[in-house]
Amino acid sequence: MKRILMAALVPAMVVGCSEANKPQLTGSEDSAQLFQHISANLITIKTMDDKAVANAQVLIGDAQNSPFAGNLLTTNAAGQIEVPAGWNQALPVTVQAPGFIRTTYMSVEPGSLTIQLRPLNTVTQYQIKGAATGLPIKNGDDQVDFGLVMPAFTKLQLFAFNMDNVISPQSDIVSAMGQEIQVPVNLSLPKQSEKYSLFTITLDKPAYRIYLGQPGVQRVFVAKGRFPFKATVDQLKDGKQFWELINSFKLSGGAVRDLNITGGQTALDMPTGEMNFGEAKSITAPQFRADEAFMAAAVANQSGYMFPTDVKKMTAGQKASLNTLGGTPANVLAVLKKTDDWKNGGDRVSTAMVPFDASVAPQVLPLMGNPTVAGGGRELTFPQISTIGGVVPTATYTVLSMEIEVQQGPEKVKLMNPTWEIYSAKWVTSMKVPTLPGDNFGNGKKRWEVNFLGSQNSSQPDMGPAMIEQATHVTHSSATF
Repeated sequence: MKRILMAALVPAMVVGCSEANKPQLTGSEDSAQLFQHISANLITIKTMDDKAVANAQVLIGDAQNSPFAGNLLTTNAAGQIEVPAGWNQALPVTVQAPGFIRTTYMSVEPGSLTIQLRPLNTVTQYQIKGAATGLPIKNGDDQVDFGLVMPAFTKLQLFAFNMDNVISPQSDIVSAMGQEIQVPVNLSLPKQSEKYSLFTITLDKPAYRIYLGQPGVQRVFVAKGRFPFKATVDQLKDGKQFWELINSFKLSGGAVRDLNITGGQTALDMPTGEMNFGEAKSITAPQFRADEAFMAAAVANQSGYMFPTDVKKMTAGQKASLNTLGGTPANVLAVLKKTDDWKNGGDRVSTAMVPFDASVAPQVLPLMGNPTVAGGGRELTFPQISTIGGVVPTATYTVLSMEIEVQQGPEKVKLMNPTWEIYSAKWVTSMKVPTLPGDNFGNGKKRWEVNFLGSQNSSQPDMGPAMIEQATHVTHSSATF
């Protein structure tokens, strides 16, 4: 039964002011702030919302005192260091600070530089709990109505798609026909009854739960949808996988809410009738191999946060239509995987995100093999692929994640937590990552992920998150060690 209910989740499936206006320094201001005003030869470390990161360690090179002495520095209260005189060639620049993901920009020429740090997910989990309201439930109509609740996606999250962000691997238990049924915790399933064969089955789990690894302002999305009950049961009994049935599942609307997470638990009921996914747009699938499977999703973009409005599994060259949210910029997310990876949960994937123009026909980069990891996890060799017409190789984005155990409600859950991100220009063939004092990957499960980024924009983006924002195509694989 859990497989039946999970099937409803796939549609969510891959920087002058005048002299008079310049700030005046007071006696209480740090001398480093004065230095900031008079020198431009600086490395600046900021958060993603442009706040200074003080006491961050900055390594310029491969290791401490290599290739020059004094290459390990600490930022001042303004989040800055002066560019050292010994830096006279292109070198990696690595930054680490408590509470942030370690970040490396590879092969950086000497000069001023700004690096933004992403927050590190905490072991503490922040729960949002409530119900999806306003679903058009009608008993006996052979339609199961549901609300699926999830955080809205950033572009990076869509490119590095993780099904656990869409359908929770944790379950709530409900009873039906004397049996216990596992239902994903982020699914709101108000009480409804449908017939199957001679039996009436009542489903009743109105409360959803989702968990976040960071406090602060978060955007949450609920999708309103339905699927045919009996036909879905029959096909699953015949051995179909839930991803094979997504064309039967219809998203018709939903809602978004912004909330400031400050404590461990936040109550949030989600209405489902505020948005209507009723504007159809045409799409043509690319050609792909017989052992691959392709899906396309219409994605609404609200101020950089994205959510799905429709999804379809398509055959090679097939024409179809996807429903979009009118009045909002729409993109199409194209997702290609090996059929076996869809079945087995493998994370190898190629995605493309392009504007949903009239009769769009998205193409994707080839799937690539997994990277090779050596040297205690510090030496990486990447498989090589060829780009496709109109897509320029712009960057390699590599991420190290480590397994952590967290408490989500009554359950202890193991998650892969990103701890280091590395940006490189173009597509690289291999990489030896820098070493900071005291480095120790430690025990436990770890994973290197590699993403080759391409863009339909031929200009080379600045090193860092701008590479992701400019990307239109990504092919992704990983290796666990």
